[in-house]
Amino acid sequence: MSFRVSTLLRFVSRTLTSINAASVLCYWMLSLGLATVPSAQAQTATHAPLVVLHAGVQTLDLLPLTEFWIDSPPGSTNPAAQAVAAANAGQFKPNQRAIAHKANGNALWLRFDVQVTDARPRWLLELGAPLLDNVSLHWQSPNGVWHSQGAGDAVARKLWPLPTRLPSFALPADAGADVTRYYMRVENARFPVSMQMKIYRDSAHLASQQIEHMLLGVLTGLLCLMMVTSICVAWVRQEQAFAAYSIYLLALGLFVLTNMGVTPLYLWNESPVLADRLNYGLAAMTAALGPWLVRLIVQPVVRLRLLNFLIACQAAAMLGIATLEMLMPTWVTYQFLNIGTLMSIALVYALVAITWQRGESITRWVALCFAPVALSAVPLILRNLGAIPNGWLTLYCVPVATAIELPLLLYALLTRSNQRRESQARADGLPTHDALTGLPNMQSFLHHMQGTMVRSHRFNHRHGLLLVELRNHAWFLKEHGREMADRAVLLTSNQLQRQLRDVDAICRLDESNFMILIEGACTPAQLTKLAARISASGHASTHVLPVGATLRLSICCALMPTQESREAGDDAHAQLGWFISAAEETPAEQRKMVRSIGF
Repeated sequence: MSFRVSTLLRFVSRTLTSINAASVLCYWMLSLGLATVPSAQAQTATHAPLVVLHAGVQTLDLLPLTEFWIDSPPGSTNPAAQAVAAANAGQFKPNQRAIAHKANGNALWLRFDVQVTDARPRWLLELGAPLLDNVSLHWQSPNGVWHSQGAGDAVARKLWPLPTRLPSFALPADAGADVTRYYMRVENARFPVSMQMKIYRDSAHLASQQIEHMLLGVLTGLLCLMMVTSICVAWVRQEQAFAAYSIYLLALGLFVLTNMGVTPLYLWNESPVLADRLNYGLAAMTAALGPWLVRLIVQPVVRLRLLNFLIACQAAAMLGIATLEMLMPTWVTYQFLNIGTLMSIALVYALVAITWQRGESITRWVALCFAPVALSAVPLILRNLGAIPNGWLTLYCVPVATAIELPLLLYALLTRSNQRRESQARADGLPTHDALTGLPNMQSFLHHMQGTMVRSHRFNHRHGLLLVELRNHAWFLKEHGREMADRAVLLTSNQLQRQLRDVDAICRLDESNFMILIEGACTPAQLTKLAARISASGHASTHVLPVGATLRLSICCALMPTQESREAGDDAHAQLGWFISAAEETPAEQRKMVRSIGF
C-alpha cells in the first residue's frame, strides 16, 4: 500500500510540473505564432460602404462597414486632422469582424460614413468592449468645426457621453443632410483591439439596456445572497471552508462585475484609475485564491508537499502581480498575469485529478464545481493573445460560469458539512432522541401524549394509539447479523414517518416495537385504514434488505381513552402502560397483522 501511494505521489508531482511548464511554453509559442500572422493592413484599400439610417433600422452591425488605420506614432496635437490626412493618402483599409488589431502601443483609427434619413429617433453607437483604455469619436460639422466625445477607462464614467457600462456615443446627424464622416480613435495597451460596433435606435437601445440590467441585477443579487449565506454559515458553524469560500466569492464577484463594467458605472464612476486597473488586480487575486480554496476543501484527502509548495508559490506570485497591476501596470506584468492564470487552471485540475483518484464523492463534486470558471478563463486568454476577437463568448463566459459554479459549490459545501456534523448532531440529541433512528425517546413521547390527553378532554374527542411490531426482527438478527437488523429498524422508522402527519408523534419502545400517537379527533375507520396502510408499506421491496426479504409489521390500534384505561389512571404513563399490556395479552401465534382494542 505504501509503495502504491509513493508511486502515485511521484507521478502526480511529475505530471503537475510538466503541466505548468507546458502551459508557459504554449503561451509563449502562441504569442510568437500570432505575432507572425500577416497584418490586416496588407489588404487592398477600398472605400467603406455608406451607412444609411432610415425608419426601418432598429439595430445595425457597423463593424464590417468601417475602415481602419493604425497611427504610428500617435499623440498629435490635432489627431482628427492627422486621420483625415491618412484617409486622403489612402491608408485606411477595410475592416472585418474577425480582425484583432495589434496596435502595439499605437492608436487604432476607425472611419465610417453615416447618412440619416429619419431624424425622429436618436441614434446611438455602442462598442461591445468594456475594458478599452481610451476611445474618442470625432466628426466635422458643415461649418468646418470639429467635435469630439470621449469614453474608456481613462475617462471618468460620469464624463462619458452616455451613462452606460459600455462605451457609447450619440450620433448627432440631421435628416436630409450630407453624409457625415466619423473618425474613432481607440487606444488599448493591454490586449489587441477587437470589439463589436452597433448602431441602435434609441428605443431599441433602451430595450437592450433593460434586458441587460435585469440579468446583471439577478447576477448581483445572487452573489450578494450567497455572500450573506456563506458568512452566516461560517459564523454559526465555525468552519474554515465557508470563510474561504466567502473571500473567494467576494474576489470573483467583484471581478465579474468589474469586467462587465457594472462596478465602474455605479461604485467608482469618478475614478478612472480604479476603472482601468482594478479589473486586472481582481483577476490576479481570483487566480491566486482558486487553487488555495480547492486545496483547503480537499485537505482531508490530499497531502502532497510538492503540491502545497506550488500552490503557495503561485498564490504569492499572483498577489504580487495584483499589487503591481494596481500600482505600476506594465506589459510585462500583464503577460505574467496570463501565465499565472494558466498555472492556476493547471493546479485546479491537478487537484481534481488527485481527488478523483482518492474516491471521496463529496470532495469530487466540490472539486468539479470549479471547472466552469477555470474553463471560462481560456477564451479571455485567447482574446488577450489576439487569437479570437471580442464577442459574446469573451464578454459573457465568465458571468455565466460564475452563475453556474458558485451556487453548486455552496450546495456541495453545505452537503459536505452536514455529513460531517451528522455524528455530532446525533450525540447532541441523545438526551431526547433515540440513538439509532433519531426518533424522540419515551420521555419526549410521554410529554406529547400528556398534552394530547388534555386537548382530548377539553374538546371531548378521542385520539388514537398504535403499537407497531417488527415481527421478523429476530429473524434478521439471527440470519444476517446486527447490521442487517438495524437496517430493518431504520427502514421501519422511515416507513412509519412517511405515513404520519407532522402533528402526530412516534417513538421507539425497544428493538422491535414502535409507538404512534394520532393527534386530534379520530374515528375507528380512520384508525383501521391507517393501520392497514402501514402494514402494507412494509411489503414494498427494497435494495436495503436481503433479496426477497420484506418488513413484517403487526399493528395493534386503540381509540383512547377507554373506560378500562381511565381506571388505570389519568396520566400519560398509566394510559400508555394499560395499552401496552392490553396489546400483549393476545398470544403471539394468534396475533393478526392489524387488530384493534375496544372497537
